[in-house]
Amino acid sequence: MIEAYSINITATADSTIPFNSTSLIKGCTVSHPSADTFNLNKCGVYMVEVDVSAAASTTIQLYKDGVAQPQAQSTGTTPSFTTLVQVDKNNSCCPCSSPVSIQIMNTDATTFTDANIVITKVV
Repeated sequence: MIEAYSINITATADSTIPFNSTSLIKGCTVSHPSADTFNLNKCGVYMVEVDVSAAASTTIQLYKDGVAQPQAQSTGTTPSFTTLVQVDKNNSCCPCSSPVSIQIMNTDATTFTDANIVITKVV
């Protein structure tokens, strides 16, 4: 499980939203290798909850391994969504293995007064 957030950040159009601070991390199922990327390391189902407050209307959307997830997007000055992400394999030391990476993309240039994400492995 992980909870991360940012306060008063400016994002350009068509860019990822950085989550600069991690407030809670439990276990090794989720890692946060960079401000804008989360790795899902164990097979199973993860609940991803995202909410932001923006200075102007914007659209946010979840990307899984670089692919937009149509069920996980929201538009407005306070867009938010909750979705489930399936991970089919474990990340391991094997060179053929890699984690599933997720990012939250922003469509319009805006300033976020806050951005929050919680990722929990549910199964």
